[in-house]
Amino acid sequence: MQVPTPQDKLAEFDARLSRIEGIVEQISTRLTSLENRVEQIQQAARTDFRWLVGIQVTTIVTLGMLILVKLG
Repeated sequence: MQVPTPQDKLAEFDARLSRIEGIVEQISTRLTSLENRVEQIQQAARTDFRWLVGIQVTTIVTLGMLILVKLG
């Protein structure tokens, strides 16, 4: 059985380190993509919330006006 030389160990270490760097780069790319998707969902939710509030305000004002007209 052959004993690995320091150069062999260093080459193996470099290969492992390169693989880990590639994995970290891929994780970074995926997280950036995920952050973009979450931001899009938040923007859509804000828009939907504004529509909901607008419809509720319109309904309350309309009902209030109908009650005032009926009582008046």
